[in-house]
Amino acid sequence: MPDARKLKPKVQALQRDTAALLKLLGGDDQDKLRFWEILKGITTPVQLRLVEQHIDAMQGALTQLQATAKGLEKSAKEIGVGMAAGAGA
Repeated sequence: MPDARKLKPKVQALQRDTAALLKLLGGDDQDKLRFWEILKGITTPVQLRLVEQHIDAMQGALTQLQATAKGLEKSAKEIGVGMAAGAGA
């Protein structure tokens, strides 16, 4: 299960970057609203599903990577204990 705490900074960064982009564009509030509507219109529901599938795939890969790293850490500790026991013999 993804960690919701990691999502908040990403959303905040997206909000900040979007606000900065709109500021760079200049113009009045109507111009910014028109640009925002164009930007939203580009992302159709099909594209959102595609993005969601990619995110799910990335999350799956990350979960596997975490399991592998934990296994590696456990093995390294076992090797370290074995080497320490061998050195004391």
